[in-house]
Amino acid sequence: MRWLTQLFGTDQQPPQNTQHDLHRAAAALLLEVARTDGEVDEDEIRHLMDTVHLRWHLDPGEMLDIMGELEARLDQATDLFEFTAPLREHWDPETRVKLIEDMWAMAAADGKADVHEEHMIRRVSDLLYVSHGDYIRAKMKAMNS
Repeated sequence: MRWLTQLFGTDQQPPQNTQHDLHRAAAALLLEVARTDGEVDEDEIRHLMDTVHLRWHLDPGEMLDIMGELEARLDQATDLFEFTAPLREHWDPETRVKLIEDMWAMAAADGKADVHEEHMIRRVSDLLYVSHGDYIRAKMKAMNS
């Protein structure tokens, strides 16, 4: 849980974000997309593991270790702002758009992207200051892959 404290900070200390912490925050957002439709199936877990390994070199063992932490943190979160604010501050626009594309691919990993997943991705896109045009391009690219 130390990385969560670093990522989000405390009342006494501001957050100290490493790239690794930011990658974990992005993984939490991908997990939240998978959870949005009420069920996380094996295809979604496999897609999540493959994505975080490919993009950010978080290995599957590490992801399994932090899945419980991520789920607990997501359950306690009142808003996605706490996950998106560090990413918005530290990632360039292109990297944030790539995350939106990854979120769309996560939504489609179970064979369909439902309206709740779309709404969640739209909210994250807004919180990351991704333009509507980039949001649509990311969706089209992910859905056509």
